Amino acid sequence: MDNSFFLRSKHDQVEIKKFQICTWEFNNNSSLVEFGVEINSNSIQKTKKLSLELYIPWLEKGCKLKDFYDKLKSSDNSRFIFNDSVSNTVSFDGGQNTQGVMHEFSGRNKLCILPVKITPNFENRKIQLTINLSDYKQKADPDTNVYIRISVEPKIETISTKKKGIGKSTIIYDVKLNEERNIPSFLINEFKDSIPCKIETCFCFHIIPNSYNITFLESEHLKNVRTLEFEPFKNYLEDKRLKKDDLIVVFSKKNNNESYSFFSIYTKERIGASQFAIAILINIVCGFLFALPSIRTQIPVEASFEDMFQILPLEFYLASFLTSILLLYFFLPPIILGLKRLKFQIIS
Repeated sequence: MDNSFFLRSKHDQVEIKKFQICTWEFNNNSSLVEFGVEINSNSIQKTKKLSLELYIPWLEKGCKLKDFYDKLKSSDNSRFIFNDSVSNTVSFDGGQNTQGVMHEFSGRNKLCILPVKITPNFENRKIQLTINLSDYKQKADPDTNVYIRISVEPKIETISTKKKGIGKSTIIYDVKLNEERNIPSFLINEFKDSIPCKIETCFCFHIIPNSYNITFLESEHLKNVRTLEFEPFKNYLEDKRLKKDDLIVVFSKKNNNESYSFFSIYTKERIGASQFAIAILINIVCGFLFALPSIRTQIPVEASFEDMFQILPLEFYLASFLTSILLLYFFLPPIILGLKRLKFQIIS
């Protein structure tokens, strides 16, 4: 699955202090992706409205888009997401908290949380993020950075590459940000009218089922691996797919690059229906091969094709039926998945 993202602007180059990509891989074969953007205050001094364009390669009609401002205006959620206690919150509209808030933290600089207008363009696979800075200009300190956070729920099952073997399942993530060589050909002309945002630090969070083990990642950029905190995320995400002790968080970070990439592989050993199905199939085939000599002696040499089918025992037809079912079990899902991928590529 292509996960080459681009963050661009038609203004002067916008400086991004922190860009966060957070992928969710749930156990019910569905996923969610969050994007967090902390904008450096120095790059928005001369504008009252900022527009950013986020290009998402798998964006299509049916994807669900959400602004997380209503969650992050709460000091409890912000304390958890930014990993610091909130000592004070300043409202931009007298306590209604619809136009923006400024959180003052105990161990980090103030941060202005603003709502964002999300405008999708499915044809060009991008979303426009429009931020009204009027209240921010009037009521926030000029050196306070601005933060927005959104989520995109893919229409497809997952944005990772999944490989299912007989005894092992594999998840592969290859996430890229602002890599010029990965610009799709149909966007080359459009990109001439915009410039990439300068990103100081890129965070990548992969939240995956805890049944998976880390097989490969860039260890020098790994910050931590932990079990997902259920209660705080339950209040923040409000998603029924979230289960207690079900997910782990793998957190990596890179700094001061023009573009970023994060590659990782996760695997899990499994003994499931496939293993039992293979055992049954092998047993049927071996049993048939052992029985074949005795069956052959019961069929006269001069017997016609129709006579042969009448002579064969009922167990032979039952074994053939079970074999056909098992072959469909193994080969039909990959064929359907391949057709779906082909359809997605044709539409793309």
